[in-house]
Amino acid sequence: MPTEIFSQRQQQFSQAEQAAQRQYNQLAFWRLIWFIGCVVIIWGLIRLDQQLVASGTLLIGIIGFLVLLKKHQTVRRERDLNRQLVFINQDETARLKRQYLRSETGDQFAGPTHYYSGDLDVFGKHSLFRLLNRTHTYEGRNRLAGWLKAPSSPDSIRLRQEAAAELKPNIDWRQQFESVANVEETISRPPDALIKWATAEISPLPGYLSIVRFLFPAITLGLFVSWLLGYVPGVVVLVALAIHGAVLSQTSARAKEVSEQTFEISTALRAFQTLFQQAKQIEGKAVRLRAIQRALTSNERSASEAIGQLFKLTEGLNYRRNPYFFLLFGVATLWDIHYLIQLERWRKTYGPDLSRWFEALGELEALNSLAGFAYAHPTYVTPDIVEDELTLDFTSASHPLLPTERSVANSLTLTGAGQTVLITGSNMSGKSTFLRTVGANVVLALAGAVVSAERFWCSPVRVFTSMRTQDSLEESTSSFYAELKRLQTLINLTKQPIATYQERSGREQMPQDRLPVLYFLDEILKGTNSADRHRGAEALIRQLNHTSASGFVSTHDLELGQLTDADGFVRNYHFQSDLLNGELIFDYKLRNGICQSFNASQLMKAIGIDMDAVQK
Repeated sequence: MPTEIFSQRQQQFSQAEQAAQRQYNQLAFWRLIWFIGCVVIIWGLIRLDQQLVASGTLLIGIIGFLVLLKKHQTVRRERDLNRQLVFINQDETARLKRQYLRSETGDQFAGPTHYYSGDLDVFGKHSLFRLLNRTHTYEGRNRLAGWLKAPSSPDSIRLRQEAAAELKPNIDWRQQFESVANVEETISRPPDALIKWATAEISPLPGYLSIVRFLFPAITLGLFVSWLLGYVPGVVVLVALAIHGAVLSQTSARAKEVSEQTFEISTALRAFQTLFQQAKQIEGKAVRLRAIQRALTSNERSASEAIGQLFKLTEGLNYRRNPYFFLLFGVATLWDIHYLIQLERWRKTYGPDLSRWFEALGELEALNSLAGFAYAHPTYVTPDIVEDELTLDFTSASHPLLPTERSVANSLTLTGAGQTVLITGSNMSGKSTFLRTVGANVVLALAGAVVSAERFWCSPVRVFTSMRTQDSLEESTSSFYAELKRLQTLINLTKQPIATYQERSGREQMPQDRLPVLYFLDEILKGTNSADRHRGAEALIRQLNHTSASGFVSTHDLELGQLTDADGFVRNYHFQSDLLNGELIFDYKLRNGICQSFNASQLMKAIGIDMDAVQK
């Protein structure tokens, strides 16, 4: 069971973290002892007039301190990775209870006019994005959000399903991959500035700088040594440094610009290097995984090697941001010119590939999210994406955002255009939840994820919802008018021509307005009187019957159910409630036919309204 596996792994990595922390503390202690010991020994040797031995001891002390520092950093990274692995397994356990430890909600992707994300909880504190998201990079989050916001072609969906299925059992690789990304916070920042620098038109530096950057520092160093030996006055050294400053002034503007474009993400490049390295280690036959591996190679050199080189170069260049370093060392060595030349070489070789590398890594993170979601829910099924007419056929589907013990499964089949499933039922009986259950699982299916069902068949559709329409003080819009505007959008969508089979194949994202619409309308036209509500709802359903759209309508209006007798394009289902010993009982099971029992009177009576007073 996933719960037990996550718990065992949490304990395993917690013990590893504690062991690394003990080693880290011990190394900190021995670093201090080494430093103090070296200082005491060197001081003693100097007092004994053993300057040569003191110099040798100083060299040994520096080398030993650097070795201990390197080991200290390695142990710290091991500790941090294990700490992240503990958190990842804690988070996985919490997700099974539909609790979330990570703060990312995806709200930045939720537009107020999106066709379904607000009503189906695609983004937000309790959302599909939060349930699926195991990404950490900017590109990864955007890729996953894009999959949830728009339907993809059948071929693309199947390729994602194939890749996620191969990644699913590789929990060690998947969690290690995620932990590396989670260690470095800056990895989530957008790489736009870096990509802009990498792909900008190259304006080469003056050729003489390639010679000057070595020649001038060598001359200045010779003058400095001559000054120490008393052969030249100190002003000569100052003049030489002034010449260095004049040379640097020719490149200072470019160095500053490059530093600003690379500084924010430069600290994350080391983590990116490791991620690219791990990405190359994937073993599998899935088409998308092999395509990602191919994308992470350029000029017979892997992305991890190139990014590692870029990390060293940007880190070196950004030392210039320290004024003390720049004055004491940067001017004398013509530091900026060395790194600008090397960065220009890197940009010329790898610049055009950088954007592709980030995109490939983002796709891998998104696929890892689908795989992690599937691993955590072994009872969920991989949906079948069919390419026939509008088709939705599922068995025992439940809401993916509800814990298994609280969800109730239902089954239904909807085939063909112009069909409406009309759902009636009493208050709180489960109508709205059922609509969201179906809609959420369709969104997951069209993103390439597993769904909460025993069987799920679905054709590519454009999901549209009108469920949580609200008034707007800013736009002086009532909730009723907001719903009318929403329904107008639905009507306009149904007027678009439908994409052919060829148009639906071979593309990752489907044309936004070229798919049949699957709509979900909750308590339709609830903001007006009962007569107008009935007339308007019937007119809309009849109008939609002549389009390529099909969908679901929940209502309290029992008369709408009579449409099925006259025309046959409306199918009636209902949820019911029972009154047992003065208490309302809901089983949330979908039944055929029109609901015959409603509970509004019982609910009003339960809160103290004297319903008998109407008869009096």
